[in-house]
Amino acid sequence: MKLVLSATEGEAYYSLLDNLPIPDLQIVRTTTPEATLMEVADADVLYGFPSAEIVKVAPRLRWIQASSAGVEFVARIPELVESDILLTNTRGAHGPSIGEHVFALLLALTRRIPQCLEWQRQRHWGRKEGYRTSHEIRGSSTGILGFGAIGRGIAQRATAFELDLLAVDAQAVDGRPYLDEVWPPSHLPELLARSDILVIAAPLTAETYHLIDAKALAMMKPDAYLIVVSRGGIVDEAALAAALHAGRLSGAAVDVTETEPLPPDSPLWDAPNLIITPHLAGDSGPKERRCVEILRDNLLRFANGEPLLNVVDKRLGY
Repeated sequence: MKLVLSATEGEAYYSLLDNLPIPDLQIVRTTTPEATLMEVADADVLYGFPSAEIVKVAPRLRWIQASSAGVEFVARIPELVESDILLTNTRGAHGPSIGEHVFALLLALTRRIPQCLEWQRQRHWGRKEGYRTSHEIRGSSTGILGFGAIGRGIAQRATAFELDLLAVDAQAVDGRPYLDEVWPPSHLPELLARSDILVIAAPLTAETYHLIDAKALAMMKPDAYLIVVSRGGIVDEAALAAALHAGRLSGAAVDVTETEPLPPDSPLWDAPNLIITPHLAGDSGPKERRCVEILRDNLLRFANGEPLLNVVDKRLGY
């Protein structure tokens, strides 16, 4: 079996793949697209991000382990969708780090941390302006759009803050022990109307693209907070900027944007009460290790002819 490692995600932990009990396992590390195309030509497994070119030149390829949880790239590779190549992702690796990042963003908004940092830079003691402007999140209705592994990671941490949880997911998933019922997409208007805090944790698909548009934002409470941590493109960014400028939300935070890096002319840069982090929510050393652990476990399963973990429905895109 030949495995090509083309991803940087988890590379510090590639030693976890040493001495696996898989006969004749050949592991090749590539660092450029050109090298990946060359090495994948006779490979059985790829760890990284595929392309139409990779599928075309790799007739032996049987399985791709994506190094990310989101696999929206499949929509751009019909050759992969139509092929017999298995696709798996690193679902479950990112839940803890993204869950923590959600609350870092939320608490920064509700406790006015960006304003305090600005006062600090100005050497200004802003208690007079800042007093009675913070918000307590305990007891807030918190909607999670997308209740997969990341959504569950958020829900787990939300219980410590005594938040009342609501969730919508396209699949009939079990919300226990965090909530009794995960609603289908038909309940999205109710989720929007009831949420004091809305967290976007859904995958980007044809169905979720600009799902949170101007109409959806208008359904939200005017004092609600919006946190976006899964994929850009689910929230209409122009509509979000307009809502913030009009004071129709208390605040928002985005870790992912439709185009990355965020273009200099994006309306998000100047939107009030908005925190932007540059796609950092999933970042942590333990997460990198978990990605490689998923690859390692799946390699053993693949070698033994067992079902793989985290198999993606290539037509659904998750």
